[in-house]
Amino acid sequence: MYLDGSYAPRRKIQFARDDERWERIRNLKDDLEVITMDVVEWALEAAIDESEAAVERTARSTIIREQHDYRASINTLDCNSVTRVSWAATADPIRVYWEIDEIHEGDIYLYNDIHESYGTIGHLPDYCVVTPIFFDGTLIGFAQIFGHCNDVGGRVAGSWPLHSTSVYEEGTMCPPIKFYDKGELNTEAWKILLRNSRFPDDLEGDINAFVGAARIMERRVRELCERYGADTVEAAFYGIIDRCRDIVQEEMLPQLPDGDFVGEDFIENDGIDRETPVKIQTTIRKDAEKIIVDFAGTDPQTKGPVNWVMDGRHYSKWLGGFVKAQVPGMIVNEGMVDIFKCYLPPRTVLSAEFPAAGVDRMNCMLRMISSYTSAMAKATRGNMVADAQCIQLYGFFGQDLQDDFFLYREIFGAGSGARPFADGTDTVDLVPMSKNLPAEFIEQRFPVLVKRVGLFPDSGGPGAFRGGLGYLKDVVPLVDCDFLTIAYRTVFACFGVNGGMAGLPGRAIINPGTPQEKTVVYSHEQVPVKEGDVVRILTPGGGGWGDPLARVTEAVRLDVMRGIVSADSARDDYGVVLSNLDDPGRAFVVDEEGTRDLRAELTSKRPPLRMINRGPHAEKLIAEGRITVSDPDMPAEFDEQAYLEAYEKATQ
Repeated sequence: MYLDGSYAPRRKIQFARDDERWERIRNLKDDLEVITMDVVEWALEAAIDESEAAVERTARSTIIREQHDYRASINTLDCNSVTRVSWAATADPIRVYWEIDEIHEGDIYLYNDIHESYGTIGHLPDYCVVTPIFFDGTLIGFAQIFGHCNDVGGRVAGSWPLHSTSVYEEGTMCPPIKFYDKGELNTEAWKILLRNSRFPDDLEGDINAFVGAARIMERRVRELCERYGADTVEAAFYGIIDRCRDIVQEEMLPQLPDGDFVGEDFIENDGIDRETPVKIQTTIRKDAEKIIVDFAGTDPQTKGPVNWVMDGRHYSKWLGGFVKAQVPGMIVNEGMVDIFKCYLPPRTVLSAEFPAAGVDRMNCMLRMISSYTSAMAKATRGNMVADAQCIQLYGFFGQDLQDDFFLYREIFGAGSGARPFADGTDTVDLVPMSKNLPAEFIEQRFPVLVKRVGLFPDSGGPGAFRGGLGYLKDVVPLVDCDFLTIAYRTVFACFGVNGGMAGLPGRAIINPGTPQEKTVVYSHEQVPVKEGDVVRILTPGGGGWGDPLARVTEAVRLDVMRGIVSADSARDDYGVVLSNLDDPGRAFVVDEEGTRDLRAELTSKRPPLRMINRGPHAEKLIAEGRITVSDPDMPAEFDEQAYLEAYEKATQ
């Protein structure tokens, strides 16, 4: 039995519409000029940008203000997203909890309850603000914005308890409420929410920033209505969604072969049972009209907090990045859901039920994307990006020199997977438009010293195109405190595709190179560190693409010269022999004859190249029978001549 998340959960309550007006809007949509629809579409996108910029200027939590962990969207009356959907929540709960005549101008809604948000919020630190958009007394849509607040209560600072077994441990649950009722603030609810945060000033500033941003979007849509009329603007909403659907059907679907393709990936553990990986399995079923992504075979919901409380509709939108990769330049919105459907068996780690813990749902989401990537690699015969991690979160919590509590957390990027046409990108963060935290800001605000920032050498998976590199950062706490790690891909690696090798996993090392050295893998709520300890943070590298022994030798030489690939890796992984390695100017030279001989020798000794290379840890677990994968020995279909042409084009 499947939970078809396309629409069912959010349509418990249907809004009564004015049938005459709805018929008029549908007719307008069919006759709308393309230029009018374009103007409305880009005006909405500009309103999103403006509202998000306002949040960046006015929010207080570092993870929002400095690292862009927030997202806005504009939705139709049916709660379908008109604007770009990646990362954004929706207004679905408003339709479930309130009838249309109970929604008024001046209302603002607030919630963070993952089990009452109908798939729109992933964990409790994400507060969502929704405002209805009225014009001349008629409700035409909703504006929403959500962001990751610093602390919403719960068992640990930062509201990210990595060993929780129910949502009750993870923070204050706020079901959908009227935060403002006809313009009047619900002060009693406000007191309760702020009282349950360790950093109430931050929470107050963040939610007020969201409210201001939502009002900006509301105001900009009203201005469009004044210019074009409310019926035309609402008709454009639906025309924009239909256009996305048509582009996906006409331009993306033909790029993929029909058939069934199976992929999988693994969460390292659920935070409670450290020895057991959690499997996410994806079957892509493609025909001429649609793509179905079926998650049958995925492990049941877990005791620990890696569950995701979502529905199929929202998983479809999370995979929108793959649509944009295949149809560059398009705006992916709700229209893709009509073509790109996800099906979920009940009570899996992807469809967890109350009161499942879910604060670490990012772990689950990333592996869902990796599972889909592995299936797509098979579907496209290797013409697919290699695996990536793309987010880690580390930090420190304690009392500063003034005995005030502090919480420094930073989202770290990791290496993206190599592509069939280029190397992966270094230190990419999944959060759209995210930025790193400058050392000057960190040291001014928190009792830590940033000693070193750079790239993690050799972390990118070797391939004809190399995986992107992870981060290397040394941080020294200036007080005794706790080190927080929310880390993925610390033993499993980002897999390589079409003959490419896996990247290196990430980890943290306390006091590296000393007798007190300690390596930290997996996620941990509290690792005690002392004043003056050096904490080295290493994030994973992306998987490689294509045969590393075919990589252009000049590209390998330049990587070694730049210090991002070692001479040992150049020799052992790429078969490139370099001379003049002692030159202080790093003017290394490729030994062409030695390289030819070494590559011939390495080629003769290695096993056949595989479509998916998961790295040594996964291979060990497969050999022991602790995990299973589909088509483990599927051969690569690497074409060296096509690679050389792609390399020449990329470097022109």
